[in-house]
Amino acid sequence: MAGYNILIIDDEKSFRELLEILFADEGYNVFTASDIPSSCEIIKNKKIDIAVCDLVLGNEDGMDIVKWCKQHNHNIPFILMTAYASSSTALESVKLGVVDYVTKPFDMDNLANMVSDVISSREENDDGCCPELDEIKGKSDVINKIKKYIIDVAKTDSTVLITGESGTGKELVARAIHRLSGRSSRAFKAINCSAIPYDLLESELFGYKKGAFTGASYDKKGIFELADGGSIFLDEIGDMPLFLQSKLLRVIQDKIVQPLGAGKEIKTDFRLITATNKNLEDQTKQGNFRSDLYYRLNVVNIHIPPLRERRGDIEELTRHFLKKYSILMDKNISQISFAVNEALKNYPFKGNVRELENLIERAVAMEKTNKLLPSSFPRYFFELEDNYGEQDDFILENPVDLDKIVEKIEKKYILAALKKTNGNQSKAAELLNLSGRAFRYKMGKYNVK
Repeated sequence: MAGYNILIIDDEKSFRELLEILFADEGYNVFTASDIPSSCEIIKNKKIDIAVCDLVLGNEDGMDIVKWCKQHNHNIPFILMTAYASSSTALESVKLGVVDYVTKPFDMDNLANMVSDVISSREENDDGCCPELDEIKGKSDVINKIKKYIIDVAKTDSTVLITGESGTGKELVARAIHRLSGRSSRAFKAINCSAIPYDLLESELFGYKKGAFTGASYDKKGIFELADGGSIFLDEIGDMPLFLQSKLLRVIQDKIVQPLGAGKEIKTDFRLITATNKNLEDQTKQGNFRSDLYYRLNVVNIHIPPLRERRGDIEELTRHFLKKYSILMDKNISQISFAVNEALKNYPFKGNVRELENLIERAVAMEKTNKLLPSSFPRYFFELEDNYGEQDDFILENPVDLDKIVEKIEKKYILAALKKTNGNQSKAAELLNLSGRAFRYKMGKYNVK
């Protein structure tokens, strides 16, 4: 791992020096710190690729340096060393992006291998993109295109409309745009327009002055004022009532907001990102959405396809959620049974990534071994009829050769995949969710050239 910069944070000098020798021998450029202030200085001045940090730094909490990195957009993977691991600490650390724990006392070779694996994993997932996109999981062509589009869009201040079914990860895209923008050091404020009653939504957006209405016993700033200099994400914008749409249009046009009950207007500077699972063009034709607002919002459109249309991403997402919930629930589950893997390939995921995450969370909670077994999943997950919806009834009048029928279908899909990818076997295999070896075997079996 020559050339990579590693930061060792530990308040014990002898232990710090021991780790410095270990990683210097492994070829790393090693930086060391004994406390949080000195760690921050190193991170500000050096490009740190990975950090190994003690959870207890004298009177300081090692988690505070992880929080500081998160707040200041330093996307550094942390491995925490501790003799006092707890479920609450694990829960907090996963949310902050800590990749793993090592419990003292530990084997030095295991720690070196762990660091090497993290570095290698980040290299594989980089794909020419940047760490601000790490939360957007997937390697399919469509996800890679979305990542590149996010990078380009983030450099501008244009209004963005993110479209896609519920559960596809629209807020993750919005947050990535903010992190990559020139506003990343300022606030990111998100609000779900469908989750708040209409009478409360107005005050959440625009704020109010004390005495503006019954119960308004203090001044409240709305998110447009709170996000001054930063970004605002309005999720499910298609559910916003018409009377608020007109107010929103004026705020977008003039960058001026007037809290309820206020006598004067307030200037505010924000970047607006919205999302919807509805077809806003159809909504405008039906009179449910203002056409002038729609055109203001739809300056840049990013569409996220449903998970069933990018099945090549399911494996990576599954591994991500498995690791996440194994840490949260303090379990050592690292494998997935063959039957579960096959069901994942075929399941329709009508609830998209959110449904996949819920399934894996439930399975990890139920599992008692180190492998996700079918018994930890709900029964419907393995029932193909439920997976694909109701099938047309048909009458089988004559005997058939089922193997021949399956062969014809497989050959048809292999030829279609090769045609779509211009003969690229690797991409064709990915489209069919097959390994390269399995795809080549089937090509030979059906004499496909």
